[in-house]
Amino acid sequence: MEPEHEARDLVEAAWDRGARSAADWDDRSRASSTTWVPPIMGALVDAARKSALGRFYPFTSHASLCFRTCPRHRQGEDDALPVMIALRPGGRYVVADKHAPTETLLETTSAEEAVATAIRALQELRQPEGPDQGSGRLRVLNDDQR
Repeated sequence: MEPEHEARDLVEAAWDRGARSAADWDDRSRASSTTWVPPIMGALVDAARKSALGRFYPFTSHASLCFRTCPRHRQGEDDALPVMIALRPGGRYVVADKHAPTETLLETTSAEEAVATAIRALQELRQPEGPDQGSGRLRVLNDDQR
């Protein structure tokens, strides 16, 4: 098998596992009266998979959906994309800078809007900010930029 096809298969397998895990997560959340985690991870995984984020390897961490550039984390290497989408009480998604998670880029009840904001934030990060190639940090989007 060619490396490109093998990589694509690994990504698809990761999204398949993520979808199953999200469905289990949502089922447990619905069945429990003691968890704050809303049953909305499945909708988020589905929306992210169908978007440009679908080419990356998904993983969850602390009720957040995150993305990697390769299938496994390598010790000492930061292969995670600098954006994450976290679940919050009340059925809300928060898009944040993974390196500064207290800086909220967007809070919404729409999985699709959260995914679109994450993609725009990643695109913004790649744009030069002037003479330098950018700060490496995501910036909070104003309402007119969303």
